[in-house]
Amino acid sequence: MATPSGRGRFTVARYTADGLVLLLGQKEAWTPLPWRALEEVPELLRGRGWVLIGSVYSVDAKVGSLDEHLKRFLKRATAGWVAALLEEAGVLSIDRSPPSRVKLQAGW
Repeated sequence: MATPSGRGRFTVARYTADGLVLLLGQKEAWTPLPWRALEEVPELLRGRGWVLIGSVYSVDAKVGSLDEHLKRFLKRATAGWVAALLEEAGVLSIDRSPPSRVKLQAGW
């Protein structure tokens, strides 16, 4: 799959009862995420309109962003990758114009 910017690619390598594993970037960095990290995204977005993806390559994150939420589970820049995955699953929509943002799709 491609990131929202289209510059990066990733693979869903595995999913289990505990979570899923993404392989990120050219080096296919093994990136495990617990289901809870994904399951909490609809609540994060509910009633907020567009929310900044905000993925930064730092242990810090922009307050209120999808990146801030995901860094509670893994101190790695995963927000763009997760946004693309959840868009494919029909959970959210992505506005790819800079700065990239997400919003919850109707029915969630």
